[in-house]
Amino acid sequence: MLFSDKIKQLRLESGKLQKDLAKAIGVDVPAYSRFEHGERRPKRDQVLRLARIFKTDPDELVAAWLADEAYSHIAQDKMATQAAAMLHEMLGGHSTGNQQAPATEPAQPAATPVPMATRNLIKRLGRSLMPHYEQGDAATVMQRIEDESIDCIVTTPPYWRRRTQGTESITATSKEDFVNELLQTMAQAWRVLKPQGSLWLNMGDDTTDGFVQGIPWRVVLQMIDNQGWQLVNEVVWNKTTTSPQGSQDHLRKVHEFMFHLVKSDDFYYNDEALRRTFALIMRHEGKDRGKPAKGKQHQGLVPSDVWTIGVQRSGIAHYCVAPDTLYRLPLVATCPRDGIVLDPYCGTGTACKIAYEMNLRSIGIDINAEYIRQARATTEAKPLSLF
Repeated sequence: MLFSDKIKQLRLESGKLQKDLAKAIGVDVPAYSRFEHGERRPKRDQVLRLARIFKTDPDELVAAWLADEAYSHIAQDKMATQAAAMLHEMLGGHSTGNQQAPATEPAQPAATPVPMATRNLIKRLGRSLMPHYEQGDAATVMQRIEDESIDCIVTTPPYWRRRTQGTESITATSKEDFVNELLQTMAQAWRVLKPQGSLWLNMGDDTTDGFVQGIPWRVVLQMIDNQGWQLVNEVVWNKTTTSPQGSQDHLRKVHEFMFHLVKSDDFYYNDEALRRTFALIMRHEGKDRGKPAKGKQHQGLVPSDVWTIGVQRSGIAHYCVAPDTLYRLPLVATCPRDGIVLDPYCGTGTACKIAYEMNLRSIGIDINAEYIRQARATTEAKPLSLF
């Protein structure tokens, strides 16, 4: 087990939060998170402090830390397996009284997953603006994305129990399992997102036996408490129209949440571009009936946290496309020029299509082959310019 995996396991077993451990050893939450992802290694005294907090053998934890540091220098080399075997012979034999180890033990380090060796999706993406689509499970495919390489993630995960066609990325039958599956993807989102990046998570809720289940908040609160995310805004998406609902004991549901989450307080945010785009959208939809304050004509007012955006239908049965505006506003506000956009539940590719229009690179992931096919079909290559 890698040192990074070891301290993560110990943290989960102890019930500690990343922010508590970060404070205890004198680092910020993003720095501690990088320890758990194997991107950086703590100092020896910090390892000893962690051992005391976890109430584990300090010698064992320091040994894991030393082994991880040594192996990191050879992991990418084609001779790693032979070097690991020699290292085992040079060190392991002395510590066990020259006792012979099992034949398979010297090769164990090479069998240990080395994430950095397989994380090359951004490198493969190159500088092409054409959206790159990957079919597969979101959390699994995201393991191939390099650490801290994504500028903005905007996505709408499958709704719990709303789609039963067997073609969705999350098929959990209980809300607890649904939340846990989604949290695995959000943990990968934390790893791949740059420190200045933003995650926009659009989620609808479910009503069971007449009672709201609070699925979006179950997910987001665990992201905040256990993964280190900070919540900037919870946007209410007023969908204006919904399917007919015949209940006589509760209100008609016409909204979903769009959560804006970040890793640190130093996140990228283009306020002027957001105001300008929001004002243009409202004017186009005939909702800008007021006049902006003097001196604000060029940029409009600060957008509110209630967005009135109509739903968008598609030709796929039981499927609604995310409205362009719902994704365009987050990308305008929080994705810098030359940035990279990721949608781990891309469906038919709305986020990637908008990214392409904005000259941003993008990656879309979905388990449904038909969605991926339609996503590719919606984006045509821009004509080459001779000037």
